[in-house]
Amino acid sequence: MKPESFLRGAFVLTAAGIVVKLLGAVYRIPFTRLVGSEGIGLYQMAYPIYTTLLAISTAGIPVAVSLLVAEKVSLGDRGGARQIFYISLVFLFLLGSLMAVGLYGAAPYLAQRVLGDARAYYSLVAVTPAVLVISVVSAFRGYFQGWQLMFPTAISEVVEQVIRVGTVLLAAWVLAPRGVEYAAAGAAFGTFTGGCGGLLILVFMFLWIERKSKTDRTRSGLLCSQTIPLLKRLIAYAFPISAGALVLPLVQVIDTVIIPNRLQVAGFTIHEATSLFGQLAGMAGTVVYLPAIFTISIAMALVPHLAAANSRSNRAEVNRRISAALRITVLLCLPAAAGLMFLATPIMELLFNDTAAGVVAAWLSPAALFAGLQQTTAGALQGIGNTWLPVVTLMAGCLVKIICNYHLTVLPGLGVKGAAFGSALGFFLVFLLNLFFLTRFTDYRPQLSRLLRPLLAVTMMVMVIPATYSILCPLGNLMATGLTIICGAAVYFAVLLLTGEIRIYDLRHILRR
Repeated sequence: MKPESFLRGAFVLTAAGIVVKLLGAVYRIPFTRLVGSEGIGLYQMAYPIYTTLLAISTAGIPVAVSLLVAEKVSLGDRGGARQIFYISLVFLFLLGSLMAVGLYGAAPYLAQRVLGDARAYYSLVAVTPAVLVISVVSAFRGYFQGWQLMFPTAISEVVEQVIRVGTVLLAAWVLAPRGVEYAAAGAAFGTFTGGCGGLLILVFMFLWIERKSKTDRTRSGLLCSQTIPLLKRLIAYAFPISAGALVLPLVQVIDTVIIPNRLQVAGFTIHEATSLFGQLAGMAGTVVYLPAIFTISIAMALVPHLAAANSRSNRAEVNRRISAALRITVLLCLPAAAGLMFLATPIMELLFNDTAAGVVAAWLSPAALFAGLQQTTAGALQGIGNTWLPVVTLMAGCLVKIICNYHLTVLPGLGVKGAAFGSALGFFLVFLLNLFFLTRFTDYRPQLSRLLRPLLAVTMMVMVIPATYSILCPLGNLMATGLTIICGAAVYFAVLLLTGEIRIYDLRHILRR
């Protein structure tokens, strides 16, 4: 197997992430029309439980497998890489089976006592087999990523989402006459059919690549003497990453409790507090964290490359990879944060018909940059084998965020803006801590001079944006906002080209490097 370049891998994952996100957003419109708000409610009751089980069982496995496989491949031990895959596949099959059986057995209790609606039982049962299938899928994805091949993961994600969306809409249309609980269950079953589609793609690619490759197969079997040590390393890598995946959802639950209550203490009514929280979490957060599609892809592609370089003790390559990843993150997320800050109100009006959410989005907009830098630096730490540190630093940032939410939201003149500021500050702190530890464990040293040209480009961009929007405003908010974003992006990249920060040659060959 020929590894892909770091930039090619990041690009492929990003493209797949955009397609998956768009499909996930668009299908809800016809689905809602078919089953109504009640059907959506029953569907949404089962889905968070399903995703939570996956976070517990598989969130860290692909990264852990990619780390271990990348180490073996870099040392030329291709049979050992395949052995790691087989061990992870068996382990995840058993773990997924256990989780699926547990969910099936607990479904009646969860529906009646936890979710408060016995009809949710059907949706819970429908997602049960998907827990097993997606667990197996994660082993294949981790194996390919360890070989620095992101294309199989990207294709399987797109196929999985296409089949899932198709199943959701078809099941809702066929089963809606029987009742919303059956339509919701049929839609939830889409997680299984989609997972099967993604798994078939991965199995086909695995068999095809294995047939083409001429690697030594003498060590492909499971050697009992090595299984337990490898399994221990797999769990040791995966557990902290899985724990980290649960931190942010837990903080979101805490936010749901703290922010509305503190806003009421500040003098807002229940309805006003709920509305302000909706502006922060449901509107501003949805837009501000969109660049995460890019930075998650960068982090995923970075991990196996760093693991391979680190296993060879190639410090120069480690530093070069970290520098390139952070540079790309800044080039993508800096204009996103600045653009959101200056166009927050028109964007909120365009997307949600709520101009009041614009102020909240403007306060939250720096998080678009700092959250991206946090994800990239966390991926770098994981790539060099420090899987616990990103969890610890993320918990520290979340603690700061909770403190800000509690104290700043009651200050006169701040309110929910204080909670937005706390989110941005929390991510900034996590980024600084991650960067500090990277400089401690590697030879990487950030070069602040590399920020001058991006800062110049973004300064020129924000000077153009207000004037452009004012001129185009008579055309209506849709045209004015869209054309202003295009104009701002054109100015930004034009300055980068003129200053030599990016070059035409780089753009033409970026996927070949």
